[in-house]
Amino acid sequence: MANPSTGAPANPLDQLRDIHLPEAISWWPMAPGWWILIIGGAALLVWLIRFFFRRHSAKLYRRQALEKLHRLKLIGDSQQQLRELFELLKQTAISAYPNRHPSSKSIDQFIVFLQRSCDKAVFDKGNIEFDKALYSSSSHNSDHNDELFEDAKTWIKQHLSEDKLELDDLC
Repeated sequence: MANPSTGAPANPLDQLRDIHLPEAISWWPMAPGWWILIIGGAALLVWLIRFFFRRHSAKLYRRQALEKLHRLKLIGDSQQQLRELFELLKQTAISAYPNRHPSSKSIDQFIVFLQRSCDKAVFDKGNIEFDKALYSSSSHNSDHNDELFEDAKTWIKQHLSEDKLELDDLC
């Protein structure tokens, strides 16, 4: 086409428009993949917090028993120490195994229960007569108390959880 005023052919490039750049990519609204990632991450974080809180709470009885065990060592009377040691062990066993009722057994059966519920060798000193030591009116020989306290500490720290015990009749 010719330009009517000059009669020269019209330049087709004059009819082109300038290049329009697209808008900058915004971070909002996010793509669905990011929403899924955020929700999944938040769910994982909540699950981890609950897991560690439950784990910490489940071991509370162990921490309390170890603290009480430490206080028991300070008692002067060896027979009273021994009685309170086994009272503490029975309380801890009840907390650890509420469905097995370990404290209702005799002292010898309770010792067998403690031995079977721990992977480590505990209370295996055969020369101690626990019935006489606990219930006699005579003074107990305190030579074995340190060994018993170490065994009790080992058992409190390392006894098996109830779901890991074998199904044989421990109690």
